[in-house]
Amino acid sequence: MLHPLRPFLLAAWVLTATAMEPDQRAAARAELAQVSQAAQTLSRTFELIHEIVGPSVVSIHTSRNEEVLMRQGHRLFVATREVDAGEGSGFIFASDGETSWILTNSHVVLQTEDTRPAKFDRVTVLLNDNREVAAEYVGYDLATDLAVLKVPVPALPAITWADSDGARVGDWVLALGYPLGVGYSATAGIVSATDRSTGIYQGVGGFESFIQTDASINRGNSGGPLVTVAGAVVGVNANIISPNGASVGLGFAIPSNLARRVAEDLVAHGHVNRPQIGVSLEELSPDVALTLGLPQRQTVRVAEVVPGTPADSGGVRRGDVILAVNGGRILSMQQFRARVASLRLEAKIDLVLWRDGGEVPVQLTPVSQEAIAEAVRKAAEGRGVTMRNFGMTLGVDDKPGLVVTAVAPGEAAALVGLSEGDRLLLERDLGELDDLDDARTMAGQRELVLQVVQKGRSVWLRLRR
Repeated sequence: MLHPLRPFLLAAWVLTATAMEPDQRAAARAELAQVSQAAQTLSRTFELIHEIVGPSVVSIHTSRNEEVLMRQGHRLFVATREVDAGEGSGFIFASDGETSWILTNSHVVLQTEDTRPAKFDRVTVLLNDNREVAAEYVGYDLATDLAVLKVPVPALPAITWADSDGARVGDWVLALGYPLGVGYSATAGIVSATDRSTGIYQGVGGFESFIQTDASINRGNSGGPLVTVAGAVVGVNANIISPNGASVGLGFAIPSNLARRVAEDLVAHGHVNRPQIGVSLEELSPDVALTLGLPQRQTVRVAEVVPGTPADSGGVRRGDVILAVNGGRILSMQQFRARVASLRLEAKIDLVLWRDGGEVPVQLTPVSQEAIAEAVRKAAEGRGVTMRNFGMTLGVDDKPGLVVTAVAPGEAAALVGLSEGDRLLLERDLGELDDLDDARTMAGQRELVLQVVQKGRSVWLRLRR
């Protein structure tokens, strides 16, 4: 049985054993003075980052107008009052002789009405020198959770962008912003992971390839910069994972390459011109990758190539595994989408593919979403519209009418004598047949009366389903 006094005797022994003689203390102090230089250098680095980047960081306050019923004596009337809606952070990324532009998160400056984003009635920006300025919306992009505001204040100090593709786990970073209404704050941490996906933007088909950090990020930090020890912005602080809403060291920032691309497009066009190459992808498990001769890790494979797109003309094939984009390794579809979204239209992109047991380099030039949509439309036209109720498929070409591209044996079309190559010119109720929209309309009918050209002869046929 232990004696009640023994713990105290043990503690006294430990203290005695670790006590230093005066000469030992002097030696320890001298060594501390030497090794603390590194810590002092890091502290000075953080101070300089604050001095350089801090003046570019702003606090953003939103408010909305609400109608309330008021009474004055016996008279009731409706009045409008301004109600605080929320707050967040942002930073100045560009300025000229008249205007300065601020980047923040779209969720900071937008509200949701009937599932649609809506602007607040008033947005106020508190500058680093405590000036309050009314801000104006420039544009927003829900898919990246980014928005740009502008203020009529010239030549405000703008940040410098870092290359987020160069971020590495272990890099020191600072998160700057205005959390929880306490005012400007700086917190330090490291890059905990890169190319991280949390699923938070899945509902809007968004881009997720976050930089994860353990720098403390709380409510109000959204939209503020994540800064490297070189004083350049490597990310836009966007969200956290937490069981209680407070920081637990799981913060996520939108990578600077994507943020810069979106911000500059919003200033130039008011919207984002999203580059695409014309592929659909699928993720492969590590075990499947191993069977293809690749390292046992998740990979991304091309599931489909849209005809007439950069991927098609550049030689990408269905079944190719995408190993890298512009030298950066690709392990997930979100990572690939974010990398391509960071590029500019018409800027060349270098892919490394895995095909038949070897690497295949391919260079492409991305095009706009509209160009890809047009290619998809043309590809769909080439395949035609299948009218299952009538047992035939119709397509279009450079000749008048719709051409029969397939006929199912034993179905209505075959029973009245239609065959591949026949041309449908007219439907009694619809009139002339010009495009696949006409075919889709006919697919919903119960009966068709068609003028058909068969082997150079014009005939009328009735089809019932």
